[in-house]
Amino acid sequence: MIILTKENILSYIKEHVPSLQLKEPVKVSMIGEGDLGEDVEGDGYCNYVFRVSDADGHSYIVKQSTEHLKRRGRALTPTRNRFEYEIMELRAKIVPQYVPALYLGDPENNVFIMEDVSNLKLIRFQMNKNHLFPELAKQGAQYLAATHFYTSEFYLPTEEYRKLLAHFMNAELRVVMENGIFLNIFGADQYDPSCGPEFEEYCKSIRFDPNLEFQRYKLRHLFMSKSETLIHGDFHTSNIFADDTHLKVIDMEYTFGAPFSYDLGFIIANIISQACSAAVRPFDTETHRKNYVAYLISLIEMLYTYYIEFFFEYWEKDAKLEYKITNGYKESLALDILRECFGFAACVNFSRVCGDMDTADFDCIKDNTLRTKAKFASVTIDKVLFEKWDSYNDIKEVIEDIVNVLF
Repeated sequence: MIILTKENILSYIKEHVPSLQLKEPVKVSMIGEGDLGEDVEGDGYCNYVFRVSDADGHSYIVKQSTEHLKRRGRALTPTRNRFEYEIMELRAKIVPQYVPALYLGDPENNVFIMEDVSNLKLIRFQMNKNHLFPELAKQGAQYLAATHFYTSEFYLPTEEYRKLLAHFMNAELRVVMENGIFLNIFGADQYDPSCGPEFEEYCKSIRFDPNLEFQRYKLRHLFMSKSETLIHGDFHTSNIFADDTHLKVIDMEYTFGAPFSYDLGFIIANIISQACSAAVRPFDTETHRKNYVAYLISLIEMLYTYYIEFFFEYWEKDAKLEYKITNGYKESLALDILRECFGFAACVNFSRVCGDMDTADFDCIKDNTLRTKAKFASVTIDKVLFEKWDSYNDIKEVIEDIVNVLF
């Protein structure tokens, strides 16, 4: 297997994709090494990702997985790259407007080449700058609802559905989530020391509270056993490129069978952290702050609302007749998705906010007192969601609980 570097990547492209005619001078940058701005590159946490651009303005992303995570050195199957390419091919047939174009899949070298979508920006870092995305809720929800419905047994022939789940079992990567999200502090070895001992004690009081621990294990079991669809698996704000009218989704290597509600909970967890950050970080005026926090809270509500609208639009059009004519099925499913997604949001958010892993939503706050205050608010919302997730009956109830913590 060839290991790609800045020095050999051009010869690799010429040999494997001769149709990509790159005009000199050609620039090669590596994602995650500071070669590009944070709005474009994110962190390059798991894989070796290169951006190749030529003098005519053509630009491509070359992604290679190896037997170890790039940032932490943990052993992990390199075939995750092949699964990612395959699921991108499948999702491009469902929602081509939201998936980068693909140019090469090379399973022998665990490499694929796709469209560079850095004409758009990663929404996490734009949100840190208080940018509004007017179409994000609608587009993000449509991407999820479509890719979920059309890889579910509500639509697919049962045998095809089972084969799809078996093919994307993805056992090694799902363990990362099963343990990192539900049992441990994700990607971290300790509680965030910069927030002081009180924050650590508060996190421990939530993590080891017998009732809340019980809720986490209930949600973990749901996640592990309820294979309703092929999820994205890592649907957060650093895996979504957007501007005011367009959206593209990347990093699909965590695809496997799981509940409809999980991806929705994952992105909502990120918006919760953004709202807590925005509630304390500096703005030019207090009115600007209140308006931006209100936007983020409405985004949480609209992600769920649009998801349900799109999902049942596809249901009415393409679901199997036996499901469509079953009285009460749609209402029951919508309620399950509501409750579960906020339970999963609590698990995802709590596991990432407690630890000392970089969290750009909070790290953009330079005043550590304010940063700590934002993190306290975020885990307090998680605590409320842990306590109440399986009793919610309406999205408005959830929003009220989040607002009560923030204000």
